Amino acid sequence: MDILKLLPKGLKIESPFIWELDQKQVHNVNKEDFIIADYDESPITRFLEMNTFAYILCVQGKIDEAEKLIKEISELWKNIYESVSKDKNYSVDVLIHIKDATAYCIYLTAGKKDQAKALEIKIKNANDFTSDIEKGTIFGSQASAYVLFYENILDSALKSAKLAVSYAPKCVLWHFVIAKCLRKKRRQNNVWYVSQEEQNEFLMCYKVSPSDLHGMAAARMYKESRNWKKCSEIYNEIYRRGPTNIKVRLILALCFMNSKDFVKAKNCLDYIERLLPAEKRSKTYYHYLGKYYEKTGNKLKAKENYLKAIGETGNFPADMDYFNFIKRNSKNNDDAIKHLQNMLERYENREGYTLHILLSLAFIYLFDNNDKKLAAEYFLKALQTNPRHQQLEEFRRPFEFKTKFNSFELIRKYLLTGNEKSYGTILKELNNYCIEYENRKQNSNVLY
Repeated sequence: MDILKLLPKGLKIESPFIWELDQKQVHNVNKEDFIIADYDESPITRFLEMNTFAYILCVQGKIDEAEKLIKEISELWKNIYESVSKDKNYSVDVLIHIKDATAYCIYLTAGKKDQAKALEIKIKNANDFTSDIEKGTIFGSQASAYVLFYENILDSALKSAKLAVSYAPKCVLWHFVIAKCLRKKRRQNNVWYVSQEEQNEFLMCYKVSPSDLHGMAAARMYKESRNWKKCSEIYNEIYRRGPTNIKVRLILALCFMNSKDFVKAKNCLDYIERLLPAEKRSKTYYHYLGKYYEKTGNKLKAKENYLKAIGETGNFPADMDYFNFIKRNSKNNDDAIKHLQNMLERYENREGYTLHILLSLAFIYLFDNNDKKLAAEYFLKALQTNPRHQQLEEFRRPFEFKTKFNSFELIRKYLLTGNEKSYGTILKELNNYCIEYENRKQNSNVLY
């Protein structure tokens, strides 16, 4: 349904309904995988994410659930209105508009004309939002919705977040969205180097607002920058404060596992176990519990919890850790290959993940199984997925994180040798992709 056709002539709204979110991803969102920000962590982020999720439910045809959620959003707004109205970094009018416009669109979709009409009378036309704070809140809200997704929409998220900061430069939340965008894009492209811009954004947030949330993000940034000392200092400081936030406890558990402080790691996981019944514990909890058991030598418990973390709908980080677990504990690669092939089905709609899986298969066949024909087939499938994806130039294998592999160079070195006779057109196609890559590199060098 085109919601714009249902709007009264002349009424412009700001809502996830008109922000051009990736429809393919919207339709593929699983409710259990959509973890909305915690209230204590960031009430405005929670407010914006709830509006986005209400939109997702509506688009997926789950109108009753969407209507239930907009009632919860109204209750949340009552709780945060007073504090938000005192914060000069946000426009209360814009946030109310987004809330009402989202509810309005849901009622229109549901055919509930009376409820829709009541909201239509209240909604301020978005054309009237002209101040810097109003514009900043609009762009920041858009960015907060975009950053929940993956692939190319992250470019839109980063652009909107930077526009938000240009209008509201002191708003820590919009700076934090920029930092999240930069990190998510980097990890999506399998790039490990943390840019100076990303570092600056995370550290600025922690300096201005030294909350557990910003502290955890800064510590993680230090970890990914290989500054172990700074990372450990922040994590231990937060741990000593006895945090009650589930997400904070999970990140601490992972941190302490990585530093082999298994007592503190288990303490964090046990805290969550005591607090939540099994059905309310997240996939991330089971993922990290699986990691804990693997690192402490309980293979049976590790497998059990990895599988809980993956579930029916998948969980890519857990899936990859389980793949590594299988590879470490198998005599050959058959089970690991089978797992990767199953992952291809689970993540067929996620380009970055699909490409990572295909390259993992290509590398296994090339280096471990010495099967150049199958290696060539999977390299070709990866290239056909997206020949310009960053992972093709900077791929890191499990257990070899310090080494970056360029797939084009590997294809030329190991596959395009002219000796293979039974590859059909595969080698020719691979060669064409390599030629295109070299041409792009040369053109890029000319430009600079």
